[in-house]
Amino acid sequence: IPSDPRYSQQWHYPNINLPAAWDISIGSPNVVVAVIDSGAKFSHPDLGPRLNGGQYDFIRDPQRSRDGDGIDPIADDPGNDPSPGGSSFHGTHVAGTIGAVTNNGVGVAGVNWVSPLMTLRVLGLDGGANYDIAQAILYAAGLPNDSGQVPSQKANVINMSLGGSSRSRSMGDAVAAAQAENVVVVAAAGNDNTTDLHFPAAYDGVISVGATDLSGGKTFYSNFGPRIDIVAPGGNTRVDANGDGFADGVLSTLWDGDRDEPIYALYQGTSMASPHVA
Repeated sequence: IPSDPRYSQQWHYPNINLPAAWDISIGSPNVVVAVIDSGAKFSHPDLGPRLNGGQYDFIRDPQRSRDGDGIDPIADDPGNDPSPGGSSFHGTHVAGTIGAVTNNGVGVAGVNWVSPLMTLRVLGLDGGANYDIAQAILYAAGLPNDSGQVPSQKANVINMSLGGSSRSRSMGDAVAAAQAENVVVVAAAGNDNTTDLHFPAAYDGVISVGATDLSGGKTFYSNFGPRIDIVAPGGNTRVDANGDGFADGVLSTLWDGDRDEPIYALYQGTSMASPHVA
């Protein structure tokens, strides 16, 4: 059991038997996990040291990117909404579940304590473009892409807590190319409480992750049906079923964009379930 003081609020880890699993393994320094998302806040002290597996920003549209340029080698998240309190810093939360700095007596724990995290930015203002996501997938797999570069070590696992209802040929081809390089691709199944397909989770071979609540049951929002491969804790911020004084969301690292400082916060969604699996 890690020493992180807010681990006691992370009900979602005992729910998947992590204390027992950690007795067997806390991860491998030779396994790189790519987080294809909104980027992350590298200055978060409980996350930044783990973001050492390489980074790149694949958002081509400067307006969507909000950092003043197109693709570049800096994946720090400037926020996805200029309005006060509007930015989600989604990638920082997702990355923290995969690998916040753990057993350091600070903040929260992550599922994996040691594996390098590769940070690839594709989501900005009003979401992301399928083409940009495809390029990030190719980069993570060490394949030719628009950056003209490849990482020093390709990713072994890709997490994508993103998606939509439309099938994209460019993204589907990129997923297949990554899988051909023995990269495991994990994606959120969607939050529409439907059996409708959600991409990239619905592409062949992608591990599609649905969301459970504190009781282990399906959350009210999670997609479901035969294309879901596995479920993991996604949380429910509407309730406090265990009476600990906190909503039953997934607790992870986050950033306060207004005060420009690191925080921790409760989110819910298949976006939160997917990184548990990755």
